[in-house]
Amino acid sequence: MATNGHNGNGKKREQTAARIIKAIGECNGLLTVAAAKAGVSYTTINRYVAEYPSVKQASLDARERMLDFAEGKLYSKIKAGDNTAIIFYLKTQGKARGYIERQEFANPAGESFRVEHDLSDEQLAQIISSGRSRGATKEKASS
Repeated sequence: MATNGHNGNGKKREQTAARIIKAIGECNGLLTVAAAKAGVSYTTINRYVAEYPSVKQASLDARERMLDFAEGKLYSKIKAGDNTAIIFYLKTQGKARGYIERQEFANPAGESFRVEHDLSDEQLAQIISSGRSRGATKEKASS
């Protein structure tokens, strides 16, 4: 809920909130940079994020847009065959398929234990590369 400000400064605070929202959008959600751009302190911008739902939403929206942008760049790298991007994606998004370096399990008694894999990034790259060549072989065989 928006506050009316202190000492009758509601209109000034609303103008400041609007200036902060604009700066947040221009600075991709980086609050320190947005604070400087809006001419307020980092403490002030955090207070506005806490007090004004519209400022908080602007901050969340800007961060989501930047995350979408970064994901798009990552996908482009993956499509271009960048092994580092592929490995990163598999380690972060392919966990359910076993692309992890460490797994933790619980036995029926609820005691947890960990299984560690000693695969280096280079070994993962070799596995990915061999999978590609097997796929190419299968494609040739089926044509």
